[in-house]
Amino acid sequence: MDRSRRPADELLEVVRVLLLVQGALLVASTIEALFWGLAFPGANGSSVVLSGAAAVAILVARARLRDDRLGARRIVYVVEGVTLATLAIDSALAFALVAAYPPPVALLTRFVLPLCVFALLRRAVRATAPISTDTVATREVTA
Repeated sequence: MDRSRRPADELLEVVRVLLLVQGALLVASTIEALFWGLAFPGANGSSVVLSGAAAVAILVARARLRDDRLGARRIVYVVEGVTLATLAIDSALAFALVAAYPPPVALLTRFVLPLCVFALLRRAVRATAPISTDTVATREVTA
């Protein structure tokens, strides 16, 4: 057992793997949007640009993700929030137009995966938060 690693390091490794999976899904979505854009010339290409930008943002944040980098965590939070917002909009439109919910795979990749990333990233940040000396001093005085 490697004692030089902190508990947050393992959580961040799991977050990196989940972000890699999500980045791969976004790259596949970008390729799919590109082919649909070519097949139907009326498309304006915004879905290609948005999913491509999300893929790049997720993969860059994944590469730079550490417990001490606030900027990379913010990028992950923003992209995951946008993913959840688009799922909510897509679900509302699907239910309103065809009275059906999105398929289970879409719910897993666009709802469960971002929630897992949120939860694990918050746990990793909490695990690396320094303990204040006031709390330690108070515990020693009362003991």
